[in-house]
Amino acid sequence: MASAGKDLNSGITRRQFMRLGASLASGALLGSGLSTLAHSGGDDNSSTASRARVIRHVYTNERKVCLSFDDMWSEFYAFRICREYHQLNIPLTLFPVGLAVRNNLVRPHEGYENMYVRMRDMGHEFGCHLYTHRDIKDFSLQQLIDEEMEPSLQVMRRALGSNFKPIGLRPPYGVVTDALKELSVMYGVPLVLWGLDSQDSICTSSCRDDSPVDCVNSNEIYSSIWTRDLNGALCIKSSCEERCVDAILKSYESYMRPGTIILHHVLKASYLAIRRIVAFLRNWNLQPVRLSELLTYG
Repeated sequence: MASAGKDLNSGITRRQFMRLGASLASGALLGSGLSTLAHSGGDDNSSTASRARVIRHVYTNERKVCLSFDDMWSEFYAFRICREYHQLNIPLTLFPVGLAVRNNLVRPHEGYENMYVRMRDMGHEFGCHLYTHRDIKDFSLQQLIDEEMEPSLQVMRRALGSNFKPIGLRPPYGVVTDALKELSVMYGVPLVLWGLDSQDSICTSSCRDDSPVDCVNSNEIYSSIWTRDLNGALCIKSSCEERCVDAILKSYESYMRPGTIILHHVLKASYLAIRRIVAFLRNWNLQPVRLSELLTYG
């Protein structure tokens, strides 16, 4: 594990990953009893936090990368993204929000029952994205346990079985605090951020929030998209989608390298970009693998 004062933005080596594996095993033995442990004192907080490591990429000469997807609010796009990559023989690492998992368990749309089991059976794996997707910068350790980590693990175990263990913990918005580091060490789950942001959510937000443009047909034309790029011209729906895909590929071109952990969200833009992403990775001779595999190459 990283020692106090060592750069937490660095990648992870094979020896460090093996130590993480031992920590994960310890966390599995403790299980849900960790909620009680938080009340009992234990290690000094600052010392515990110093043992946490934030993984953004993996230092490796192997031409491997990891495609990760956050949130999973949309059953429609979550399932289609997973199915499309499965058909292309590409495994993903998914970080669903606990509430999204709960929604699928309690009231799935027709055709999306047992969605998480089906995605796991496609070969995809799961991390933890906490439960509510709130900004956790002011959360105490106990609040993280009671309101975020435990509820998330409970619904994931309902969806995937009582032996489910997340491959990593990714906080909403990438917010890392000392309390979150303590949580990571306590549960034996590494903190996993990203080395490349695909910009899919930024592009989608721009399509929704830019200055309005008059619509001729609201079924075909967005009323508020990309006006600063188009100098006030009308932007049809397909044009905006194409621009979003272009933005994603530009991010790939700018930041991609072996060992990269890539951040995506379950959005239409990321679904539409799949074929171009796969073509890009093949052209660069990069193989997408699960996070659990990528970590072994460091």
